[in-house]
Amino acid sequence: MVAFLTLFLGLIAGVHPVAVSVTAPVSLVEVELDGTIAGRTRSAPWTVSVDFGPDLAPHELVARGLDAEGHEVSRTRQWINLPRSAAEVQILIQRNEKGTAASARLSWESVFSEAPKALAVTFDGRPIDVKGNESFPIPTYDPLTTHLLSASVEFPKGLRGRADTVIGGRTSSEAASELTAVAVRLPAVAPGLTEPAAFEGGVLRGATPLRPVAVERGPAEVLIVRSLSNSEAVQHLGRGGRALFDQNRRGTMPPYDPEALRLEMRLGDLDRVSFLWPISQVFSSPQGNSELFAGSRFFTGRDQGMHWLLTRVSHPGAPGPDPKFADATAVAGLHALESCARRAVVLVLGHKSSDVSRYTPAMVKTYLDRIRVPLYVWTFDPVAPGKLDPWGPAENISDTGKLRVAVERLKKDLDSQAVVWVEGRHLPQQLELSEGLKAKGVALAR
Repeated sequence: MVAFLTLFLGLIAGVHPVAVSVTAPVSLVEVELDGTIAGRTRSAPWTVSVDFGPDLAPHELVARGLDAEGHEVSRTRQWINLPRSAAEVQILIQRNEKGTAASARLSWESVFSEAPKALAVTFDGRPIDVKGNESFPIPTYDPLTTHLLSASVEFPKGLRGRADTVIGGRTSSEAASELTAVAVRLPAVAPGLTEPAAFEGGVLRGATPLRPVAVERGPAEVLIVRSLSNSEAVQHLGRGGRALFDQNRRGTMPPYDPEALRLEMRLGDLDRVSFLWPISQVFSSPQGNSELFAGSRFFTGRDQGMHWLLTRVSHPGAPGPDPKFADATAVAGLHALESCARRAVVLVLGHKSSDVSRYTPAMVKTYLDRIRVPLYVWTFDPVAPGKLDPWGPAENISDTGKLRVAVERLKKDLDSQAVVWVEGRHLPQQLELSEGLKAKGVALAR
């Protein structure tokens, strides 16, 4: 039997040794990267060097154990530069006497053995109230069509787990693991494009069409990467207070509302926004060492808008080491992909945004494009004509009016997105849309 000893928990590029554990009757180990043989070894220490390429990209790494006759006797797989299962959640379905899924409960675990700090469950994109691992009812559904039950669990230290289960339709049992979420943009007028049947033959891996099982437009998730302090946002945007003038109260001082802009520039009521701070720590776990970036809790559009978030939320600790904006932006993209939701990453740069990242802005932008996560770059320091910005064009948000324009553009993009679930596990860059779907105005989100 074969098993990976080298587990890649973070983002990687370049050449790395890959070690494999081997037990009889394996005589030869072949290591494949994206279906191509990357190396072979016939003896201890059962290690091969694998070139993951100069850029960040998702990969499928497979180790095959062969016996003396060349027959495969064991196989193991890990995904590179894609969300890892450092935290896991399961959906346990409970059926009634008719075999209909009537209720469910959640089960979870993480490598740090800590209790989750947030739970979220949706059915066809609509939230369901959940309390811990207590049983919760599944809404009444049409058993002849497919429905998607999704659960996400957020743990401390930025770990998250997710599970997705298909109920009804042509599925005789739940398909909980081999599904891929494909984020697409739909045209403003999209009749019929909200059902799986509209995407039959439309999502392709090479020339092979993949079967769609669900389409959802649930809450969006936005991750913001910016400096630890909100001081620059406050300097340019102010605190959002406003004096309230009342014609009926002449001769008196107008009352001042310090929260006047709290609900301005909001996303959807259930859309979630969080901050990922560009400082990292290295944690050890049974799976190896990993570099984790600290994040904030989630904020929903129901409670506050983007102006309030940028001017009120800051990192709770003391200033850390030099920031890693590019690395944090790549990790934010990974979290956005892991959400399997309508998504975007927003990078907010200031007048002096130094960066000691391992990866360059160009590498990170290419990576986000490959995993289909839209990137928005906002700045309080408009780039002077002719000055090179490593992130390319950035949107000026140096006053409230300009921020409003930027938020509307982001909101319009999120509102146009949908998530199409297809059977099988696939690398995001392997998937394309058919010419027929493109002719209807459908595009991949990127």
